[in-house]
Amino acid sequence: MKPTHAIVIGGSIAGLLAARVLSDFADDVTIIERDRLPHKGDYRAGAPQARHLHTLLIRGEQVLNRLFPGFERDLEGAGALLARWGLDNSFYTTGGWTPHFDSGYRSHILGRAELEWLVRQRVGQIANIHFVTETDMLGLIPSDDGQSIIGVRTESRVDHGHHNLYAELVVDASGRNSKAPEWLTAIGFPAPAETVINAHCGYATRWYERPADMPNHVIAIQARPSEGLMRGGGLMPVEGNQVVVTLIGGAEDYPPTDEAGFLEYARTLANPAIYDIIKDLKPVSPITGYRRLENRRRHYERVAHRPENFIVMGDAAAALNPVYGQGMTKAALEAEALGQMLNGRDLRQLRGFAGRFQKRSAAILEDAWMMATGEDMRFPGVEGQKPGLVNRIGHAYFDQVARAMPYSAAITKDFFEAMTMLRSGKSMLRPTMAARVFWHTWVTRRTRRDAHLSSGEWTTVGAS
Repeated sequence: MKPTHAIVIGGSIAGLLAARVLSDFADDVTIIERDRLPHKGDYRAGAPQARHLHTLLIRGEQVLNRLFPGFERDLEGAGALLARWGLDNSFYTTGGWTPHFDSGYRSHILGRAELEWLVRQRVGQIANIHFVTETDMLGLIPSDDGQSIIGVRTESRVDHGHHNLYAELVVDASGRNSKAPEWLTAIGFPAPAETVINAHCGYATRWYERPADMPNHVIAIQARPSEGLMRGGGLMPVEGNQVVVTLIGGAEDYPPTDEAGFLEYARTLANPAIYDIIKDLKPVSPITGYRRLENRRRHYERVAHRPENFIVMGDAAAALNPVYGQGMTKAALEAEALGQMLNGRDLRQLRGFAGRFQKRSAAILEDAWMMATGEDMRFPGVEGQKPGLVNRIGHAYFDQVARAMPYSAAITKDFFEAMTMLRSGKSMLRPTMAARVFWHTWVTRRTRRDAHLSSGEWTTVGAS
């Protein structure tokens, strides 16, 4: 019998994880990537977001450990730092600093480029996975009856040669700039409807040398659009004795990329903690800006007339504002779902599979989409969808959650679970949670906990 073949378009995290799963079901898997892939954790043109602060959420790390047994040891070997949630991170909310407590949750901190390199190394060790790099996608190849996708057309960036590759299943994981809608319309299928919610957010990031006495501590300072403050930021120690700092601005209040402007922007956040730390640190990188932070969802799950044997996942299907750190974990959950849905299936007989997968992918996305777009709708001038009554009620409730968090480890732990996708965001609405929030914000009438945060006081932040 002829060997089965699967093609994955895109060699970033989503594509690598899809290939890992498909290697269990196809005789051969080919990853097509337009970049020349580095042989270590270096940056590449196709992953500009890698220069900025990145987080693999707790649930995402759990999935990677299932897909790559022992991956935790890979992280540790690459110098990843272990973060104890509640002890090694501090969030500055509208209520002040979150409390200092042990939530029981642990995850590793590693730069995005280094993480991708670790995953790519693991994938590269799988005998039936092959990379075709420096290659552009030209389009999809339909079957003779036009109802299925049987391969792809490509062009080499090296010699400009054109090639046809054939497969039983084609996966588009080419990211935010996916051309799948154009590929589909070119062969007679409709493009999916799109939803775009754009709060006009932008990043600026710089990496610093980490002093030997700096604690392993992550800081996040929340923007407050309802108070007219569009600025937030994060600081995270990473591998190689470095610290990465990303400043974030919404409603076109973009952080500058010159040194004086960057520091001044950090000083004007709701709390000056990040400024107080970095003003005396030694920079080890230029300041890099990034402004492709809109939420963009392509509704492949709603397409009535679709080709068989072609699915879209990762940012190619739905790209979230990366401020909220959900993208890699969403991609990991999609890959795991792909494996579950293919279990017991023959790749030669996948009729109806594409439609079912896109619906499953949409269900995985729903919670993260609701959280990311709900927050972005707070910013004035947001494009795509204005906050309705339900959104405004949600914003009012989560404002109270943020005010209560500094005084309740239980509320903060629930927030961590929702934020890291261990639980649905709807879990924050359950009666016991709502009762705690009501008590801390209305009965006790707490005021903001504005404790100063400096490098010598990190372990006392939010302590009662």
